[in-house]
Amino acid sequence: MNEQQQLIRDTLHRLLTDLCTPEVVDKSESGTFAEKLWQNLTETGLTVAGLPVEAGGSGGDLEDSLLVIREAARFAAPVPLAEHFIAGLLLSEQGQSIDSGPVTIAVGEFVISDDSSLSGSANDVAFARWSSQVVLVAQAADGLKLCRVPAAEFEIVQKNSVAGEPRDALSVNTRLSEDSVFSVDPQTPERIKLMGAALRAMMMYGALESVLEMTVQYSTERSQFGRPISKFQAIQQQLAILAGEVSASQMASHSVVDSFSTLGELDIAMGKARIGEAVSVCTDIAHQVHGAMGYTMEHTLNHRTRRLWNWREEYGNEREWQALVGRYFADQGADKLWGAMTAL
Repeated sequence: MNEQQQLIRDTLHRLLTDLCTPEVVDKSESGTFAEKLWQNLTETGLTVAGLPVEAGGSGGDLEDSLLVIREAARFAAPVPLAEHFIAGLLLSEQGQSIDSGPVTIAVGEFVISDDSSLSGSANDVAFARWSSQVVLVAQAADGLKLCRVPAAEFEIVQKNSVAGEPRDALSVNTRLSEDSVFSVDPQTPERIKLMGAALRAMMMYGALESVLEMTVQYSTERSQFGRPISKFQAIQQQLAILAGEVSASQMASHSVVDSFSTLGELDIAMGKARIGEAVSVCTDIAHQVHGAMGYTMEHTLNHRTRRLWNWREEYGNEREWQALVGRYFADQGADKLWGAMTAL
């Protein structure tokens, strides 16, 4: 982490500590957008960190954006930073700037007719009800198009994930303006999936770090039979396993960061799969150590674990990415299999 990234992290931690309290997260899950949090993130340039200045961004490196998204996940921040970043990156490639209001990504079935009418639908669109615009890819007669559409043009059916976050169903039938449609290459849908998987991997790692910290702290504060439960060998063993899984996730996240600029499919696949595997182990241990307390809605542990369970399923779960990794190595052939594996 360079000096600029350390400054970003320190600023973000202070802001999130003040504005992303458990009460704010609870209110978000009850249907109130964290407007003050989003405004402050926008004013400090953190919602567009790593995006080009000419596209309305704050400049810097792509790693800056990944840092913001990861650290926000440590606090279970109920704002669409990942979706806003993906949208901004896609729009910047078209020479466009991104709005300050939340912008989300819709992955679904959309078609543009000859009269420039857009129709189609998508499910599980993150934070759609609170977004100002929706960015999507649609099929037109002359190829794929990237579209930027005001959220008001969509019919939105509100749905929530297991984490209580908006994952809405959208449908649309509207006429597009010429300045909101851009030709893109056929790989764009796959690029969006890879970006989404990479960012969900970073978010999971951030939340897992928080889960580890909370669990260790609780084990030192909770006493049983006259001493902290962290002194019991069984608890120490569980904490060691938890720490090991988080450390493995950290290394996997490094590979994801290194591969993000080129969207290296194999590294992102392995990172998303490995961190997804860690989610099961870590959340089980965290709740076992916390006991019944951790399952209550009043405890902030569930803010992290419910999001972890949801994020691991988005943009491909570990089984899907493991299958891709397996096919990659199987395609190397018997003579090259060992060399391909050890080269990593």
